[in-house]
Amino acid sequence: MVTAPPDVAASLDRITAQDRAWFELNPHAEYRTRPAAPGEFWPTFDSASVKYVIVHQVRPGFRLRCPVLRLHLPETERLQ
Repeated sequence: MVTAPPDVAASLDRITAQDRAWFELNPHAEYRTRPAAPGEFWPTFDSASVKYVIVHQVRPGFRLRCPVLRLHLPETERLQ
């Protein structure tokens, strides 16, 4: 098992509490989109790779988070 560094663990606790509170205030919502928090998907993605998070409340108290990744293309490959 991989243990998150203390700052990442504290951030995840804060993010989880914020998502829980948002869904409590919006009881009929199933989804929420918000900016990603630093370290939210550590160690899979670094903070620069994740721009947004789609949070799906499957049922009260059970939520899934899906990262929306930034696309890093070299300058020569960017779409015009």
